[in-house]
Amino acid sequence: MKKATLILLTVMIAALTAAIALVACGKEQTSWKLGSVRAYFSDNGRYGYVLNLEGEGEIPDYSSEKDAPWYYRSGRITDIKLSEGITKIGANAFKDCKAKSVVIPRSAASIGENGFHADTLICAYGEVAAPQTVKVYLYSETPAEGFWHFKGDTASLWTTTRVLFIGNSFTYYSDVPKLFEEIATAAGDGVIVDSVTQGSWTLTKFADPNDEHGKRVEEKLTSTDGYDAVVLQEQSTRPLTNYSAFLSAAKTLQSRIKATQKNCRVYLYSTWGYKEEAEARKITIPEMEAQLRTAYENAASSMGVSVCYVGKAFSSVYTENKEINLYHEDEKHPSYAGAFLSACVHVATILDTDPRISPYIGGLDAATANVLKTAAYNAAH
Repeated sequence: MKKATLILLTVMIAALTAAIALVACGKEQTSWKLGSVRAYFSDNGRYGYVLNLEGEGEIPDYSSEKDAPWYYRSGRITDIKLSEGITKIGANAFKDCKAKSVVIPRSAASIGENGFHADTLICAYGEVAAPQTVKVYLYSETPAEGFWHFKGDTASLWTTTRVLFIGNSFTYYSDVPKLFEEIATAAGDGVIVDSVTQGSWTLTKFADPNDEHGKRVEEKLTSTDGYDAVVLQEQSTRPLTNYSAFLSAAKTLQSRIKATQKNCRVYLYSTWGYKEEAEARKITIPEMEAQLRTAYENAASSMGVSVCYVGKAFSSVYTENKEINLYHEDEKHPSYAGAFLSACVHVATILDTDPRISPYIGGLDAATANVLKTAAYNAAH
């Protein structure tokens, strides 16, 4: 037994010695001097790295991406931050770093061949010399197609997303579509928002062009082919009481959307549990929401579409932040806070925008708005 223990201890010491030797040899180096430019890693908070480059001067050319000193960790580099003072980005410097976007400092005059990964959005404030194979986007403070701006702290292209909400009073109360527009616009997203809502209406009625409000849906869909997203919200209990009718109507609307729109995503608006129905079913409000969520997830899987998890966010706040009242006085429909939460979930899901970067809080206090935005982001992710 003692001999086996001694052998194990010897192996462990050898492994530790080898690891220390690797570090000493520079295999785990995390900072470098590139002339007068210093490059170093910092933690991105998501088990990856930010590659920071600071100083004055050039980032050198490399014969291939493998020659860049940070290549051994390039797969975990999510952000590249270049400070003012850097005058050139060398060839192949960041070719293997899959940063979503990078902002070129005003001091930089040129970018070398394959300076960045092909999928990195390269953003500049002014003209920068670059090979024809490198696309550089220019800054615009106001919405303009083909230009970039900051969305929170992230450089993004200006885009306009056209969204149609179809639903009943759970969408209509406190005007969820309008709140969606306000939150998104304040976050730096361009959106155009339409809606067709009517209290108590089912998707079966909305899918029927002979129904008065189904006719409104048909008119919206045939008047343009430019919707980017359509949100479908079913009557509050129908996914539980008549799942087949719910799924059939959702698929009918999906087919109509595909027939009239060029490139449109469909989202199912998963709603929340509420007192009256939960008590009738002898379950808790969160348990009712969980059942609804399962129904919406099953339908979404069958249709190949996504879910806006509004009900999931409701359950989170209802359970963890009881001081925030999400319900109207009827204890069923959303209060203003509930509608705000719903809109935040749609922003996080449809636009892939963290609602916490939006300064818009509407009629809420800042602390409450932050709780709702955080719950929405977590529900969507």
